[in-house]
Amino acid sequence: MWLGPVLFLGLSVFLWKYVGAVFVPEALARMVFSVLPGLMDIEMVIFINAALLYFGAYFVFAIFWAQLKPYLQNAFLAGFVLWLVNVFVVYPLLGRGVLGYRFPQGWLSASLPLLVSHWMFARGLQFQDKRS
Repeated sequence: MWLGPVLFLGLSVFLWKYVGAVFVPEALARMVFSVLPGLMDIEMVIFINAALLYFGAYFVFAIFWAQLKPYLQNAFLAGFVLWLVNVFVVYPLLGRGVLGYRFPQGWLSASLPLLVSHWMFARGLQFQDKRS
């Protein structure tokens, strides 16, 4: 239940800090600051809440993985679907375009590391499946 989201969180932070990949909670916080610039005084609080909201959704997904598995068939398809939701729904809602082509890093640096981290999330989901 916890391995997939922890792998996803750890790899996302690693790719953000050392590779320069897009960190979605930071992008969420920046969107909030662009809409409400008066909240810059509590920047760290907004950033932490954005991270809790984003990564909390992955923990909820992992908790309900047993119920979702009949619809998504395997963990890697689930990881791919979550990646698609990020690049085709979350990024455009943040105003960064499909695949994140409006990020300063470009679309490849915005979407490929996210795919790698979702792959690791899927690998963690595989370990929580019951072995027969």
